Amino acid sequence: MREADIRPAALHDEYLRLSTADVAALFPDTRGFVARPCPGCGGGGEPAFAKGVFSLVRCPDCATLWVDPAPPADRLAAFYRDSASQRYWGEVFFPAVAEARREMIFRPRVERIAALLAGRGLRPGAVVDVGAGTGIFLEEARAAGWDGPLRAVEPTAGLAATCRNKGFATFEGLADQAAADPAWAGQADLVVSFEVIEHLVSAEGFLRDLATLARPGGLILVTGLCGTGFDILTLGARSKAVAPPHHLTFLSQAGVEALMPRCGLDLLDFLTPGRIDLDIVRNTLAAAGEDPADPFLRHLLGQAPAETQAAFQAFLADNRLSSHMWLLARKP
Repeated sequence: MREADIRPAALHDEYLRLSTADVAALFPDTRGFVARPCPGCGGGGEPAFAKGVFSLVRCPDCATLWVDPAPPADRLAAFYRDSASQRYWGEVFFPAVAEARREMIFRPRVERIAALLAGRGLRPGAVVDVGAGTGIFLEEARAAGWDGPLRAVEPTAGLAATCRNKGFATFEGLADQAAADPAWAGQADLVVSFEVIEHLVSAEGFLRDLATLARPGGLILVTGLCGTGFDILTLGARSKAVAPPHHLTFLSQAGVEALMPRCGLDLLDFLTPGRIDLDIVRNTLAAAGEDPADPFLRHLLGQAPAETQAAFQAFLADNRLSSHMWLLARKP
């Protein structure tokens, strides 16, 4: 898989252009922003770099990266409701890549989750997908024969309607609202959430809500962006993944390990099965007309054979060094 397969450069660049314009209009300065501790271990942060008006800090203890101070909840809600970049993502970008992502991301994701559970002698059972979007993951789970109830939590009205039209029981709202509903709380054997946690100010609150949706002994599987992954560490401020206010929180492995007990969860596994870290770095530098400053990286991206590059990417994934992370936890 290449970055262009799931994130075509022209579409992604237009999305980022619109995001920059949205930030200028909706976040002209940081007045009213709220300071917050490390989302992982709860400690303080040291300056890392800035993206526009947003300051990124890194925890000296657990290496989590996050935006601090962060926009208040009401301004973030207005951003997701009113911004041109969000409309573009939902109406143009995602529809253009939906089928490619079905083949390259969602179907393999269903297979990997089933294998991950089978390795522990488990089956998915009743599943709740939080931030289900158009329900592609649930469709693929159904096609794979997952026989428990498959349900969606989705706050966007149009996307929630799409999930319902595909035959999935759907809660139209946020995770905390679903967790407060007795018909949804404590019902799932497996709660999943894909690429949502990095959008949030409170990772702890979100994980607590996911735990509330699970039965005692149930599993929570979350994917997101890892702040100590290769492409984010290598690119820093140039990383397109570090895109506030869309992305605000980039947990590290140590941060996740510190966070889970505060959420009342037992961390079972931390994985980084990313496949495009090298491709992201190569594409970002090429678009800027730059060669890597580091001689090793310059050789790896420019002269090393394809099989060496593939082996290096596999090394990143196998050693929890990719920027794409999976968290598997159990509710006691």
